Amino acid sequence: MPFGQIVGSPGSGKTTYCNGVQQFLGALKRPNVHIVNLDFANSHLPYPCAIDVNSLISVPDVMVELDLGPNGAMMYCIEYLEENIDWLLTRLKELGEDAYVVFDLPGQVEISTNHPSLGRIIRTLEKQADFRLVALHLLDSSHILDPSRYVSLLLLSLRAMLSLELPHINVLTKVDLLGQASGGELPFPLDFYTDPSPAQLAPYLESHSTFLHRARYSSLNEKILEIIDDFSLVSFETLAVEDKESMWRLVRLVDKVGGWVFVHAGEMDLAGGARGEEDDDDDGEEEQMPSQMRAALEERYLDGNKPSGSAASALSLFTTLDSGAPLGWGSAEDVQERYVDSFKDSGNAAGTGARGGAAPRMTEEEFEKQEEERIHSAWREWRREEIEKKRKQQEEGKGAKEQSGQMKKGGEQDSRGLQRDGMNIKERRKRET
Repeated sequence: MPFGQIVGSPGSGKTTYCNGVQQFLGALKRPNVHIVNLDFANSHLPYPCAIDVNSLISVPDVMVELDLGPNGAMMYCIEYLEENIDWLLTRLKELGEDAYVVFDLPGQVEISTNHPSLGRIIRTLEKQADFRLVALHLLDSSHILDPSRYVSLLLLSLRAMLSLELPHINVLTKVDLLGQASGGELPFPLDFYTDPSPAQLAPYLESHSTFLHRARYSSLNEKILEIIDDFSLVSFETLAVEDKESMWRLVRLVDKVGGWVFVHAGEMDLAGGARGEEDDDDDGEEEQMPSQMRAALEERYLDGNKPSGSAASALSLFTTLDSGAPLGWGSAEDVQERYVDSFKDSGNAAGTGARGGAAPRMTEEEFEKQEEERIHSAWREWRREEIEKKRKQQEEGKGAKEQSGQMKKGGEQDSRGLQRDGMNIKERRKRET
């Protein structure tokens, strides 16, 4: 049976991830790995794809032919694909029953969270093509530095989970840049964000809001956090695409969640590649899993190739699958120490803050004063623009009046001229007679 990943959302490095995971799985000798591009607005791809939906329909073509905007064209494209799902099913079957497919979703988040067509397409793939799919919802980790944006991420993730109805993994991407973005210091430990607690989020959100914002949106914030708490579904993994250990951890988690490991574990070696395959590289060196991971797995293997807790077995279908990772490896604490704390310790954080500014943390009074000054500055700029706009309108009105007066005067002169010409013609005719 074929397996696959449904990868979204836009602006989080999903296309980079698709390219990276294809190379990573290829290095691990996993057979028959393909990428399917379902982004109707992206025809310039950094990776080789087995199926490109732009050969069926694309956003630029729809915008030209139907005179739609980019958002409307994207909605039309996903509905068109749903109506022509046989086009996709036929090409997926050609990849083989053992295919592992990474689906690069459209670059519009509403497709995953609000529009019903994607959900129906996924259910068709599961029923008619027998796919076993995992939804991988990628989110830029820099958003956790702003409380309001972080709560928005929680809502967005929850909405996607409820809409797609698939085994689901939320991932904070670009964590290797988090140290630079935060100045080497997060407001809270990273596990506060990866395993959110609404009870702790409320004071965090309130403390970083202005007085006017708190008074207006306090009850709304409470209701949002209640919704997140009632479902208790959202948590996050972390990913740095260029970090082989980080990618390995996520791939193993996807395999476990989607069930791939239970079907293919007996066919794979320690590196995650097919047994018995020779390395075709000229240097004769096979790409390996991280050395720390390999050592931990080798310690768990007994009697040659018999797994002892590190691979799937009949009993492990009903228990938690042990991936063999050392205790704490890849945890939020480990990731923070590797990418955030190390950035601060190296001295790179000097002179940088959460947005590249000053690092010292402001008090609430200082923050409110800064926000008030920013609002007044924006108001003064708006007043200047309005005054300038009125001045231009007055000048244009004055110019239009002068032009109108000149045209009227010219018209009167033309009229008098015509009258004189008419009188001259009459006098000439009298003299002739």
